[in-house]
Amino acid sequence: MRAASLFAAGLLGLSNVVAIPSTPKVELSTTPNKRWNDTPGFVYSEGGKFKIDGKDFFFAGTTAYWLTQVQTNDDICKTLEEIAADDQEVVRIWGFREVVGETNDDPATFTQQWVDGCQKCNQAGIDRIKYILDQAEKLGIFVQIVLTNNWAPDFPADGQGNQQPGFLSNSYGGIDTYVKQTSPENCDHDVFYTDEAVKAAYKTWLSCIIPQLANHKALFAWELVNDLRCQGAEGTTTSGNCNTQTITNWIAELSGFVKSLDPNHMVASGDGGFFCPTCEKVNGGDSKYKLKRWNSDYPPAGPGFDGSQGIDTEDILRIKTIDFGGFQLFPDQFSYAPESKGYNDQNAFDCILNEGLDWIDNHVDTAAAAGKPVHWSGFGLVEIDDAPFFVPFNSTKVADTFLDDTSDDDNADDWDDNFDGLEPLDDGSDDKALKMIKRKQRVSSNRQQRRAYGSWAGRAVRKGAGGITNYQKGKSGLTGRDRSKRSIEVRQQKHRNAGSDSQGNSPNDGYRIAKEGIKNIFKRTGKSQKKKSGRDSD
Repeated sequence: MRAASLFAAGLLGLSNVVAIPSTPKVELSTTPNKRWNDTPGFVYSEGGKFKIDGKDFFFAGTTAYWLTQVQTNDDICKTLEEIAADDQEVVRIWGFREVVGETNDDPATFTQQWVDGCQKCNQAGIDRIKYILDQAEKLGIFVQIVLTNNWAPDFPADGQGNQQPGFLSNSYGGIDTYVKQTSPENCDHDVFYTDEAVKAAYKTWLSCIIPQLANHKALFAWELVNDLRCQGAEGTTTSGNCNTQTITNWIAELSGFVKSLDPNHMVASGDGGFFCPTCEKVNGGDSKYKLKRWNSDYPPAGPGFDGSQGIDTEDILRIKTIDFGGFQLFPDQFSYAPESKGYNDQNAFDCILNEGLDWIDNHVDTAAAAGKPVHWSGFGLVEIDDAPFFVPFNSTKVADTFLDDTSDDDNADDWDDNFDGLEPLDDGSDDKALKMIKRKQRVSSNRQQRRAYGSWAGRAVRKGAGGITNYQKGKSGLTGRDRSKRSIEVRQQKHRNAGSDSQGNSPNDGYRIAKEGIKNIFKRTGKSQKKKSGRDSD
């Protein structure tokens, strides 16, 4: 049964809502910040839309978190050229990698180093990000720079099997690196949001990178944290004191700090878009959406709507120094239904598909109500061929899998009415609708993946999402990883950067987009977004 839309049917409430202590108010507003000058060429937020020089800027994009880790500068150029050719106008990258202790890693592949508790900014890593921005500007594309990650699990001492740091998206360091290096006596993940010494360390990093790039026109926005939450990866702990107000207050403080360093560019929180209509808002207001109180007729609210992640996307959108809304969608790893439910029925894929459509609708509408645009900053659905590579964001290991071919998918050959003009492409995939379950997550067939991506992208275009950015960019033909290869001319000979494997393929954590059928869906999405902006693609 299709999950009820948040706005059409109302959310299902909680039976065990815990009162949240009051916290100091922060400055909130639905009015986005304006740049300090009117220099042309910068992207900004105004009137609920992204703008460039007074003109609407609707776009499609892709995430290439690994772009700083490739073997050569030529690999950067080839990747950006392919992104531009596919009508993707924004690329989202990890603009950080933290190294703890002495290292022989290529200096161009990390941005900070912690040695004996001393925090050092690494200029070579920032120079590589500058290079990416310079090349992007030549191609007319923009870069959203993620400044740290919520997901930073402890990898085994022997590394990541056949992979090394920088291959998986969660192997760049992140929140827990700051906590462990700055607050070793209290290593709870959520200390990042409250401990003054930890916040000072993060501000030190921001003060290192942001002023150097503040005048670059190819910079789309700063993203504070990828998918920030109260909880961290496997093996981390939480204090039990973190709630939606904790993170909303932190976002207000840190986004204001970023604006003080760079008034030219937009700032995004990086949150996954979770709702909490029952949570007390930092500004004392209420959710604009009415709830159905829980009773025996309704199951409890799901984790995407109950505040358990520490995220209240409505409250975050009202922060003055946050320029636009953001959300993610990874059904293999999380439930996005308003109500708690399992997926053991034969219609599991249809449930996931429709939840995604509702999730998109809810976020476009929520951002519009706040008078700001929204960037769908990351989404993916693991399909059968990538199952052997699927490592959940909170883990260090490939998820266990088993095939479930006992259920029929009557809709495997149908294309959703919301596909919005994108045509199915025959890329030689197996039409049999095999379903896989990884731990508790279901993995889709190639046909199901194409149907979901086409339906979701089409809905986002039609609803008016300002940005639609997939996860993640796949690239072949890169310089293969080899001990004899150097990343940049003067780098050490021992380097084997993690931005490609020995065959010259970009990293894959289960979401790499490499098949032509999927690539064409997103290329057409880019053309549709350009057309909406009055910039018809060639």
